[in-house]
Amino acid sequence: MKKLTRSHFAPPASVLVESTKLRVAALALAAAVCAFGSAALAAETGTAALRAAHAAQKADLENSRFGKPLTIKSQQSDDALKGDIHAVLDQPFDKVRTALAEPRNWCEILILHPNVKDCRFLAGEPAMAVKLGRNELEVRFGYRAVATTNDYLDVRLDAPTGPMGTSDYRIRFEAAPIEGNRTFVHLAYSHGFGARAKLAMQAYFNTLGRGKVGFTILEKDAQGKPVYVSDLRGGLERNAMRYYASIESYLDSLSVPAAQRLDARLKHWYAYTEKYPLQLQEEAGYLEAKRKEAARVQSAG
Repeated sequence: MKKLTRSHFAPPASVLVESTKLRVAALALAAAVCAFGSAALAAETGTAALRAAHAAQKADLENSRFGKPLTIKSQQSDDALKGDIHAVLDQPFDKVRTALAEPRNWCEILILHPNVKDCRFLAGEPAMAVKLGRNELEVRFGYRAVATTNDYLDVRLDAPTGPMGTSDYRIRFEAAPIEGNRTFVHLAYSHGFGARAKLAMQAYFNTLGRGKVGFTILEKDAQGKPVYVSDLRGGLERNAMRYYASIESYLDSLSVPAAQRLDARLKHWYAYTEKYPLQLQEEAGYLEAKRKEAARVQSAG
């Protein structure tokens, strides 16, 4: 009688291949389920946190000194700056989510900022190549839509480096619907800095940026006039408000025909900054320069 070996009981190669495929598919499905669960949990947690922030700041928003429901806060540590803007937009949530969940639209938003000279959307990543300042230093912002649901939006732009030796730039935008067909939003803007970057920024604020202030009132002087935060925190608050104004201007422009939107958002942005001349007033050539820069961004598509 012929002795049977283990090979006699081995399944055919085709069976092994099929079994391997099934295991891989099962693992992929499990990973997808876990990812979906994590995203759903992040959206649920984010929605709850944003609604809690709205409830906590409701009185401050209703009595805001900005003439609209908006608050701004900032903080500075040994190596980082962070600003937070909370506001109520007179825009339906669906409109806000559709516009800002599309990464391509962010270049048309960012270009409104006076320090942004060019922006190119990089479809394969997705990311944006942004040129900053007179020297047009290129900074690459990665884009992530962390949550996009029927009642919550969370998008993030991150760049590892920035001008003057700064680092870890982060822009986070959250939105949720509230009563009256309006939208409650949170814009967080932050970046890190080392000793050299801090010295470079302080040198700027002691020369070209001398006298520039932010929005936080630290105290009142002898005449009862507000004393505003200045230096690094003041600079961060101004930039945070500029980015917020850019978002608001972009959304507002969507109500006019496409051919008129660029001019509409530039005028809206300029008028917005004129409301706060002490902090945000731009030179008279802003509109002309931005029309050229923004048109270049639009043509690059």
